[in-house]
Amino acid sequence: MTSKERRKMRRQWFTLPIMIAASAILLAAAKGDCVFLRNPDEFMLNTERLRKADSDLTSRIAMYVSSALTADQPTAQTLNPAAAPRKNFIDDAIFGRMAAAGIQAAPIASDSEFLRRVTLDLTGRIPSGPEVVAFIFDTDRSKRDAKIDALIGSPEFIDKWTMFFGDLYRVNAQSSSVNRDIYGRDAFYLYLKDAVSTNKPYDQMARELIAAAGDSFEHGEVNWPVGNTVAMGPAQDTYDGQAVNLASMFLGINSVDCLLCHDGARHLDQVNLWGSTQMRRNMWGLSAYFARARMQRQVTATMPRQIAKYIVTDAAGGEYQLNTTSGNRTARRPIEGVGVVPPKNPFATAANAFATGSGIEPGETRRQALARQVTSDIQFSRAIVNYIWQKFMVEAFVSPSNAFDLARLDPANPPPAPWTLQPTNPELLDALARWLQANQFDLRALMALITKSTPYYARKYVRRLDAEEIHDAIAKATGIPGNYVLQNSDMPPVQWAMQFPDTREPRTNGSVAAFLNAFGRGDRDTAFRRSDSSILQALNMLNSPFVLTRIHQNNQGSHVAAVLAQTADPGIIIWDLFATTLSRPPSDTEMALFGRIFQQQGNRVAAENLQWVLLNKADFLFNY
Repeated sequence: MTSKERRKMRRQWFTLPIMIAASAILLAAAKGDCVFLRNPDEFMLNTERLRKADSDLTSRIAMYVSSALTADQPTAQTLNPAAAPRKNFIDDAIFGRMAAAGIQAAPIASDSEFLRRVTLDLTGRIPSGPEVVAFIFDTDRSKRDAKIDALIGSPEFIDKWTMFFGDLYRVNAQSSSVNRDIYGRDAFYLYLKDAVSTNKPYDQMARELIAAAGDSFEHGEVNWPVGNTVAMGPAQDTYDGQAVNLASMFLGINSVDCLLCHDGARHLDQVNLWGSTQMRRNMWGLSAYFARARMQRQVTATMPRQIAKYIVTDAAGGEYQLNTTSGNRTARRPIEGVGVVPPKNPFATAANAFATGSGIEPGETRRQALARQVTSDIQFSRAIVNYIWQKFMVEAFVSPSNAFDLARLDPANPPPAPWTLQPTNPELLDALARWLQANQFDLRALMALITKSTPYYARKYVRRLDAEEIHDAIAKATGIPGNYVLQNSDMPPVQWAMQFPDTREPRTNGSVAAFLNAFGRGDRDTAFRRSDSSILQALNMLNSPFVLTRIHQNNQGSHVAAVLAQTADPGIIIWDLFATTLSRPPSDTEMALFGRIFQQQGNRVAAENLQWVLLNKADFLFNY
């Protein structure tokens, strides 16, 4: 290899500088996340900063990927939105708006780009080499829609979206406030997996979680209220914890946490217009719906370890009382001599009271009434649309995705200056929310609608793969999946990280757990999932035993061993390793470069080195 070729290879194939740059961009954006109440001006800029970070990262990765395919500096490609093919109302809403504003769209993805993108987004895994070949050479004009239909509902799809809901509802065995136990965690995980497997309507799932009662080991949904326990304080702290998580998880409204300590005025004036008008007593009305929920802890075993479950019931009596001076929130004191707060939904307005139904109907528990009201509110639909849109399009309509401002959503009733409408496309968000309501909260249908739209084909932003996706992509590309026993669990061993019931597995394999932790999977308690990059991640990809024990011919079951056994043709080996690892064919430049390396190093060494190089490319770690 000439010195010029070595310089070119280092420039095009070494991931570390890209990951450091990505880390700097995203870490700069993330620094303001936890200080917005102390510095409102910082928070007001945070959304734009996050969007700029996504845009900058996308530009860098696009430049990197393009330069790997061409020897020249890549030229920007765009799509005229007025001429873009229209398939559904998403296309009309986005391209119509871009055309009117004179904004060019990103280009439509090639077949190989689309296949990798949609397979990762729907299933969390990369396509196999044979799938790549078959898709590229398939001449059926409807093959993209057909591939989406095949992926939705597959076993891998079920794993991916069970993981999504596990993140959303914070499925774990133990948090800083409560120990669900491994058995409670497993029950919760299996409940969510069954809901995804059967395509349970999302509103039904939410009602079951909010109003759940019974044994936490027998009824997985019971672990949602159990997980909202707030330790080291009066019962009202837990009622507040239930209200906070209900608002954040099901409605995308995180300001309730702030409002349960004090009125919004002077605290949220520059942060959340709706929140700035709310009073603490309004949020107490939300917490009051949970004041009759009882959670009894029962120890079922003490040896070889203590095991305890929870029995959740609804008592006939019990109120939210303003009589505390200790715990996790500021004192709760009577207001004008009134020391009890009745249940009242702070999100119900004159405009939506008929739709949501007000009050508690005969035969309903308070939690059942709240579940009915919440799932009938259009904001419930908006929130899940926003969460799922972000998973496919990278940039949410409202970002952060649980920071909705209810006073800034209606384009027919815009907020007063200097406030602006909050969603990037409020008309489309509203249309999708109402479409989901009309389609019985069918999340698979929503995912199909989004992924079959032309804007998804022409998606602008890239995203770094989640920790579990990186693990599973390495395992699939190298042909060696894992084999992980779940400690103290009755569930069978699993092969894929996307099958882990929480983000602290595998408890039986510390090195793999450390590898996953390096990619920011969090613990679903105090550390939440992150997508920023780091030097530690690059070092793991370069040197981790998880990678290095899978790329050699003598690693049992490795894909390198399989392809070397099938052919001695360097061209076929190179093509196969590209398709299997990066889900695309090599460019002519790449084929020529690595063809010479195979001549110099021999097939075995060159094949092992090539797969290691491909695993360390930026376009392996990012979905673009």
